[in-house]
Amino acid sequence: MESYTDQELWDFLRKGDRRAFEIIYHRHIRALFQEISKRIEDRDVVEDLAQDIFLSLWEKRMHYQPKGDIYPYLYGMAINRVLNFYRSNRLQPQFVEIWETMPEYIAGVQELSAAFRQAHTEEVESLLDQAIFALPDRMRQVYKLRYEENKSVPEIATLLSTSPNTVHNQLKAIRKRFLHALKNTSYFFL
Repeated sequence: MESYTDQELWDFLRKGDRRAFEIIYHRHIRALFQEISKRIEDRDVVEDLAQDIFLSLWEKRMHYQPKGDIYPYLYGMAINRVLNFYRSNRLQPQFVEIWETMPEYIAGVQELSAAFRQAHTEEVESLLDQAIFALPDRMRQVYKLRYEENKSVPEIATLLSTSPNTVHNQLKAIRKRFLHALKNTSYFFL
């Protein structure tokens, strides 16, 4: 199994093959660790981020779809986690440095772009889930009726025994809360 390509290992990994996962891990952990270390000095943080990448890879193996080499995909995940670390610690990311130090064989690879899109999609979904959970009960009802059940403003007003204007104002407030939540994501850094 050691001589299998990344794509062959990925096919096994998607089926839950732990040995394939271990091979992918050992094949790429050192390079990922080095890339993250170039951007974050704290060794414990670097280790946590690298482990988080592989944990995410295992947990979401059915959703990820890298084609060819897995490393560009893992690299994209690493850079996204570095940017999240910068954001959560209120540090200014060094974008020029990130892109200038990217290995040439990775720059411009489609899998890197796919990895960024996947990571951002997950991050945005998680932020929106948190924002929905944080809504007051009535606003959460309005949100669910409008965006999950596709009810119109007049229908929502009737169901909740309130005016359409009140529903409209609550929808505006919900959008503001969502925009505020999204401003806290690296999604808008890129």
